[in-house]
Amino acid sequence: MVVKPGNFNLLTMASNGNLMESNFLWLACFVWLSYTTQATTGFGSTIIAVTLGAILYPIQFLLPILVPLDIVVNAFVVIRHQRYVDRQILFKTIIPIMGIGLFIGIAAFNILHGRLLKKLFGLLVVGLSVRELQRLLKNKPPQFATSKFISRLYIFSAGIIQGIYASGGPLLVYAMNRLNLPKSIFRSTISALWLIANIILTASYIVADKMNWVSLKYFGLLLPVIIIGIIAGEKLHAVINEHAFKIIVFVLLLGAGFPIIFT
Repeated sequence: MVVKPGNFNLLTMASNGNLMESNFLWLACFVWLSYTTQATTGFGSTIIAVTLGAILYPIQFLLPILVPLDIVVNAFVVIRHQRYVDRQILFKTIIPIMGIGLFIGIAAFNILHGRLLKKLFGLLVVGLSVRELQRLLKNKPPQFATSKFISRLYIFSAGIIQGIYASGGPLLVYAMNRLNLPKSIFRSTISALWLIANIILTASYIVADKMNWVSLKYFGLLLPVIIIGIIAGEKLHAVINEHAFKIIVFVLLLGAGFPIIFT
């Protein structure tokens, strides 16, 4: 059963502490999977959680819960590895371009109808999954933007997608691969970017009255789940075949994307 925004009678878990509320338990599993994947492969936390969670909940309900959770994780990475953040790339190359797209996306998020928002997200996920599965199954290396103009276009588009769905990562990674950054600098810099972007997104949810006591209770209940996911992902990273794991993840996303489009 899909929870409708504002239908708080269905959110009994949030109001009376009933941890057996089935939709919440599924959401907790999805959040655990998303952050386990993030810690294992370095990508996927928000897009996996939103894609799978959108089967049960409206996107407008999910994002005010998931985006603050992502702030916690990115803040941890930035504080721990701040020496690796490339501030010149972050503040001179990415933020000026992505910031414009981000505010356009925030405006679109507040305008788009819930059903249209969900179907467009489903199309985005299916398209991304098909492209990545083709690449992974053919063992092709990750692609990157071939020119400065194309790179900036992808950064701008990533801002729009981030503003609407908090899932601009794939487009931004495509653009940033062109910079050929070392792994430690790449992770820390992109984490700093998501930290800034998601703080802005959270502020926009508060201003637009999209965050409420239910969002805060879900946030508190899911916070331990992401910690467990990160610990699990760290252990899996050392033993799992990352290539095969990514194929499984994108097959899962593809399977979840179609019901979002056609439901």
